[in-house]
Amino acid sequence: MNQTITMILGPFILIHVTYLVAVLKNNFSVIDIIWGLGFVVLGAIGCNLSSWDNSRENLLFTLILIWGLRLSTFLLIRNTGKKEDFRYAQWRKEWGDQSNRIAYFKVFLLQFMLMLIVGLPIFAVHEGKQSALSLLDYLGIFIWMLGLGFEAVADHQKSVFKSKPENKNKICQGGLWHLSRHPNYFGEALLWWGLGIISINTNQYWGLLGPLLINFLLLKISGVPLLEKRYENNKEYEAYKKITPRFIPSISKVFKSSLYTSP
Repeated sequence: MNQTITMILGPFILIHVTYLVAVLKNNFSVIDIIWGLGFVVLGAIGCNLSSWDNSRENLLFTLILIWGLRLSTFLLIRNTGKKEDFRYAQWRKEWGDQSNRIAYFKVFLLQFMLMLIVGLPIFAVHEGKQSALSLLDYLGIFIWMLGLGFEAVADHQKSVFKSKPENKNKICQGGLWHLSRHPNYFGEALLWWGLGIISINTNQYWGLLGPLLINFLLLKISGVPLLEKRYENNKEYEAYKKITPRFIPSISKVFKSSLYTSP
């Protein structure tokens, strides 16, 4: 119990430091940048508590470190010098003078709680103690690699697309975005399922609640629905929706186009 509290303390402090920065900068978007880092802190504390002797826990931490640093670096570069994300800007208008107080509970504290649930594979592996790797671990690594590849390539392709002046106000439909309307979110969900599979090798099956939650959030709450709503009544996007799957990439399209192109 004491070890669990110690693990939780790291992300708790990180979230509160981030909240102070967000208030000072008058920009709630900074919470997105530290999302991945919160899991890195969680995993690092767990490994340290195990004296870095648990092979499976060290493996999980390595995968989370790679994912977390990539995601946070990408978002930092993307958001630097940009206005506050449209989601937070809209909420700020709705909340008015109470925006900082409400955001503490509805954005920062909520993300802290979600981080703990999504991060259940980390707790599961720490609690499981079994260290020797098996075929199930390697299956998890393979699925994680596929997910990370989808997320990283999709993010890069969209960044390249948006960097071109001629694409202003247009919809990215090339590369992985030709196979799915949200390939980055698909990759995010997939990599967490890979981590979940690694965690169940310790017989701590509750670790799968993490991937289940991230799937639910991406498909029903903060991921796909918010972006789809943003493009309501956009004729180009409506046409794009008719020929492109919402989430899971189209297998048939894989054989008709290159997976990696510069949109």
